[in-house]
Amino acid sequence: MRIMQCWDDGDVDDIRLVEILKKHGAKATFNICPGGIKSERRVAHHFGGKYDVYRLTLDEMPEVYAGFCIGGHTMTHPLLSLIDPDWALTELAACKKYIANHFGQSDCGMAYPCGRYDDAVKELVRQAGYLYARTVENADLKLNTDDPMALHTNCHFLAPDFWEKFEAVKAIDGDFYFWGHAFELMGDDDRWRELDAMIGRLTDDPATEWIDVRDLFMNHGRAGKNG
Repeated sequence: MRIMQCWDDGDVDDIRLVEILKKHGAKATFNICPGGIKSERRVAHHFGGKYDVYRLTLDEMPEVYAGFCIGGHTMTHPLLSLIDPDWALTELAACKKYIANHFGQSDCGMAYPCGRYDDAVKELVRQAGYLYARTVENADLKLNTDDPMALHTNCHFLAPDFWEKFEAVKAIDGDFYFWGHAFELMGDDDRWRELDAMIGRLTDDPATEWIDVRDLFMNHGRAGKNG
């Protein structure tokens, strides 16, 4: 059973997340928006009206994400289906170019900001050269890899039925894919410990192997537990 995860936005909370992932040898994709990031950390927004979410700086990102896959989230996080197509294509292409130039990853996917997309946007993503584009919609059991420009996940990492979904996919030896934002834990140590335990449980299950999302679309065969 192959398992995948991705995390959006490029926030400071990812530093703590990366420590957990490295502890358990877990793979992940981090979807970044490099265009709106400054040379110093800044508050991007207030999650839940009370938790300050800080963006990583461009200088910090290569070190923080070393060894992990990087995906696009556009340059400045616009809602792609609501802006001019030329602007949307520029956002997509510039982000992909940045990832290739600064992380050495020319083959990558992306995640739609706020999950907003339509058929026209899917075509722009294809034109920009991405391998896939992740939505915020849920697949039932099997991932819809036949529609890579609207790739669904199985669930969000905080979904109340996370383990139920995991076990259902495991029963068919499928591919299990979840997503989220590290800032959603709001700095709560208890919730971070729960995430640590979750990643550990996924890793330690003898039936699972971590892969990167892009592996679904790069003709990689099934590897072994450590492959």
